Parts: sequence; structure tokens; C-alpha cells
Amino acid sequence: MPLPFLTCFFADDSLLFFKATVEQALQVKTILAEYCSATGKSVNFDKCSIMFNDKQDDNTVAAIKSVLGVHKEAFEAKYLGLPTPEGRMKKENFQPITDRMAKRCHAWDEKCLSSAGKEILIKVVAQAIPVYVMSVFHLSGSTHEVMAKCIRKFWWGEAQGKRRTHWISWNKFTKSKGDGGLGFRDFKLFNQALLARQAWRLIDRPESLCARVLKAKYFPNGHLMDTAFPCNQSQTWKAIVHGLELLKRGVLWRIGSGERVRIWRDSWIPRSWSLKPIGKKSSCRLK
Repeated sequence: MPLPFLTCFFADDSLLFFKATVEQALQVKTILAEYCSATGKSVNFDKCSIMFNDKQDDNTVAAIKSVLGVHKEAFEAKYLGLPTPEGRMKKENFQPITDRMAKRCHAWDEKCLSSAGKEILIKVVAQAIPVYVMSVFHLSGSTHEVMAKCIRKFWWGEAQGKRRTHWISWNKFTKSKGDGGLGFRDFKLFNQALLARQAWRLIDRPESLCARVLKAKYFPNGHLMDTAFPCNQSQTWKAIVHGLELLKRGVLWRIGSGERVRIWRDSWIPRSWSLKPIGKKSSCRLK
């Protein structure tokens, strides 16, 4: 009999995903009981947590909790270094990241460092702190600004608690050294680039478990690059869609046999100013 749920073993935790019905909850309980009987292990339901869809019926929620014996709904605020994506992700969810960056910048004594030393610390340490979170979530513009402000404050320093004059705009600092800048990261653009990488993995590795699960939920009958997604998206999927917007501007078809290329809709012309055909579309059956 096929399992009624999806199981993910992550670090030292087991995550079970199943439909919120009493029937499936009973099957899950039966399978867990068989597992415990075969292995001699037992499940501590007091340490287990359960999460439901926000629109789930209260009677169903109460029945499933009673069947499984799990009554705790509150998840940890952080899991493996990431904020738990429960509901809308607000600025407060990423406050520990900005606080950590500010604390690290304040710990460095800028008076004892040359410009080269400060540049290395910023690039190697400060800018690396939010990379893990930015590769999963789309941070708000205010969060990006707070992180950039910490770096600017450390770079220019303070005189007796007063802000020093910033003689060069931050936009010039984020340019590459070949263009006259210092190569500091623009957090907003870098965040989108990391999320575009996640979107590309779904295209490049369509047979992976993650790609198959997301496809079944968000675009079961279409393709990632040309599908209108539903409004009820998770925060992680919204982040991937944000990265997908960047990916669409640069991804290019390799023609090959040309059987799968839609000449009017796909980007397949290798030029810098437009990847799609221009001009009036003729009344033909070609897509």
C-alpha cells in the first residue's frame, strides 16, 4: 500500500506531510505504530508539533489532533538557522540577521583598520552573514537597507557618536572595481540573484524530489517559465517566483532541433537588446 504522506528526513528531524483528513491521520498513526513495533523505538508526541493550513476547518483540526495525540501547534521561531515560514514574513522575522550584522560591525575597531582591511572584513564576513537566509527568502526592502546602512556606517565610521560625511554614494561602492567601484554587494540585487539560482535548479534538475513536489503543487500541467501561479503561495515559493523574474530576463533557448521552441513566445535570439522576435505577429498557427 502506498504511503498516504510524504516523508522528509532532515538533520535529526522527520517531517510528515499529509492531507488534513481524519482518515489519513489514522493511516499515519497506524504506520507509525508499525514502525515503532518493528524498530523498538517510540515517538514522543509531547515534543511533536503539527501545522495546518490557515483556512482549515476547526473541527477537522481538533479531530486530527485527537487522533495523533499531538496538540502543540507552535513551531520554533528558527529552524536550522532560518525563520519558520508561518504566515506572512515580516521585517521582525529577519531582525536576528540584521542584529548579528550590526553587532559584528560594531565589534570591529575601524580606527585600527586600513581601507583595505575594512574592505576585506565587509566582503568576507559582514556580507556573508545574510547569504544563507537570502538564498531561501525574499527579504523586504527595509531589511536590505538596514544591512547596507550597517556596512556604510562601519566604512565611514563615527566621530564621537556623530555620523561622518559619506563622500561617495553607495551606488558607486556597489559597482565592480573595473567600473570604478569597490565591488560591494547590492543586497537587493544579490537576494534576487540567489533566488534565481533556486529557480534555475528546478529547471535544470526536474527529477529532483523538490522539483517534483513544487511542480505538483504550483504548475502540474505547465512549465515553470510560462505559468501563472495561484495566489495562495508559500513564502518560499514567492521567493522563488521573485528570482524567476530575473531568470526570465536572461535565460535563452538553445535551438537544437527546434521542436520545442515557440518562436513568438520564447527567448531564442542571441542579442543584447531583445531575445524575442519583434514586429507584428502574422496570422499563422505558429506559437
